[in-house]
Amino acid sequence: MPAPALENAQIENALDRIKKSKTAVADRSLDILVKQFAHSFQVQMEFAKSLRKASNHTKAIDVLKPLLNLTQLSNRELFALHTELGINYRRSLLLKKATTHYLLAKEIANKVGEKELLAKAHTNLGVLYETQSNLALAMQEQTKALELLDKSSNWGLKASVYYNLGEISSRLNKLEEASYLYSKALDNDKKSHDKFNIASTHLSLAKITIKQANYHLAITQLNNTLEHLSSMNAPQQLSVTHRLLSLAYLKTNRLTKAFKHAEISISFAQKTDSPIYKVYALMQLLELSLTEKNILLSTQTLHKVQEELEHIDNEVLLLKYHRYSALLFELTGDFGKAIQHLKKVDSYHNTIQVNYLNEATTRYMKQVDSLVQRQKLITSEQNNIVSQAKLETQKLERKIWLLAYSIVFILCVLIITLYYIKHRKAQYKARLYQSSLDLKDKMLADISHELRTPLSVLKLNIEGLEHNLQEDKSLAYQKINDKIGQLNNLISNVYQLSQVDNATMNLNNQSYCIVNLFKTYSEDLESMAENKGLTFILDNSVSHSQSIFIDKHKLDQIIYNLFKNACLYTDSPGLVRLKIHLNPSQLFIQVDDSSPGVSEPHIEHLFERLYRVEDTRAKSIDGSGLGLSICASLIKLMQGSIKIKQGKHGGLCVRVLLPLKT
Repeated sequence: MPAPALENAQIENALDRIKKSKTAVADRSLDILVKQFAHSFQVQMEFAKSLRKASNHTKAIDVLKPLLNLTQLSNRELFALHTELGINYRRSLLLKKATTHYLLAKEIANKVGEKELLAKAHTNLGVLYETQSNLALAMQEQTKALELLDKSSNWGLKASVYYNLGEISSRLNKLEEASYLYSKALDNDKKSHDKFNIASTHLSLAKITIKQANYHLAITQLNNTLEHLSSMNAPQQLSVTHRLLSLAYLKTNRLTKAFKHAEISISFAQKTDSPIYKVYALMQLLELSLTEKNILLSTQTLHKVQEELEHIDNEVLLLKYHRYSALLFELTGDFGKAIQHLKKVDSYHNTIQVNYLNEATTRYMKQVDSLVQRQKLITSEQNNIVSQAKLETQKLERKIWLLAYSIVFILCVLIITLYYIKHRKAQYKARLYQSSLDLKDKMLADISHELRTPLSVLKLNIEGLEHNLQEDKSLAYQKINDKIGQLNNLISNVYQLSQVDNATMNLNNQSYCIVNLFKTYSEDLESMAENKGLTFILDNSVSHSQSIFIDKHKLDQIIYNLFKNACLYTDSPGLVRLKIHLNPSQLFIQVDDSSPGVSEPHIEHLFERLYRVEDTRAKSIDGSGLGLSICASLIKLMQGSIKIKQGKHGGLCVRVLLPLKT
């Protein structure tokens, strides 16, 4: 076998031995093996991980430090090295050094640009901030990690993020949310087949059960956790499990079992080099001894706790220490010292309260709430889909014949429905066709009526000229010309309405200065009013800078039609007024005239085609009866509106609103 291949095989064997070792801390042969492969990054890293899992963080750091001096390590290897160092420093409560290595790992992850590496860096920083009781930053980092892992299949890393979020929720006493997050972590742990993490998550779920004061269920869960951990070298988890069992037995008044598990918890804690686990185990024993009022045991245990706390800067543990001290001095009758310790308890409690309930924590908790709700919704939808699919499958398997009958029934109903719809559609088309014929007949009759009068006048004048019956031939030709113009105007109006009805009329919009536009109108309108013996009033409040985007030719038709009607149907002497001003987005135009007016029943019909008011306002027959209808159609085409009402001068008031921009 070639030398490189032989060395690779030896490294593989070494890695296999390290992974299978259950007592990496005390296995001397394993130490010799690791020294033999001091140049192998893989072997040293695997050995450090085994030491870390056995809670021997100091030795793990000693193994990892020399690896920093290795040259030509890849970015991934450097990331793994700094991450592992950060974890061990954090668990040794050397938080400044842990921060340095975690930030270096994050920097490398950014260089590599892979989402999973960056997510791992964020979740490690989140755990570090949680250790420092900075829950706001901790939650921010964990939510960033979860966003990066949205579509990832790295179940182990996803489980870690959910687990860490569950830890934060648990510390904030949001137990239902924590339980949900731990359950999500457990689902992902099972997918990754990591027995160690499965046991740890079961343990965390048991912690929630204890916080919910369901101690009997907690005892069952913790005993199941011990079964998972029994085959593993996991002193930290075993210490916590026995400590929680001690607490559960204490709450259910089984003190003998409580003392037994407290002592086992301390023995496992001593196998780690983590002062936090030792302090928590000792505090459980301290609580039991205080409950039994065993002053000697309480004093001895309290001194041990004090010794361990000299290496720890943790406000929560210091608060508990002073609370237990106060209880002990109260038992011994030294109330002065008890009060001093209670004051310190109050001080630490206020500090922790501020840290936990600051504004940033609230903000990030909302993010987690939103995340949890989204995850719950997704899970619920998935469960509903699965349940519905199963139900449909059962129905198809058991009642296939019913489905066939249902299809036949639906087809019959569909055929009947289609026949009914077809019949109704035919009836509707027939009614619509008849209505169109009636409307066409009425339209033709009205137009015929409108054509008959000017044609009769034309015929009379032509016959008069033909038989030399007209004394003033120029007057006769003028009448003939007027009637031809009237006929041409009627035909033009009918054609224009036809364009509107068929949606073939287009707008040629351009920008015009409103003041200049209406200056031209006012000159023409004033002349028109004077010819009818009427007074013209202009009320213009528009500034010179205002403009409108409009089809001028069609606006001309609207203005002149409205004003012509006003002049045509107003008694002389009288007045006609043109009012113009601007709304925020519309041009307001109003045409008023004096008496005579139109009664209310007729006003609502004025926009109908060929409609005439046969009363005092119908003095002239020169109009076609289509002017107002054309105005209304053009204004609608311009996206505006028109309204007619009785005016304050005795006549009519016509108001038009046109958009400044269309």
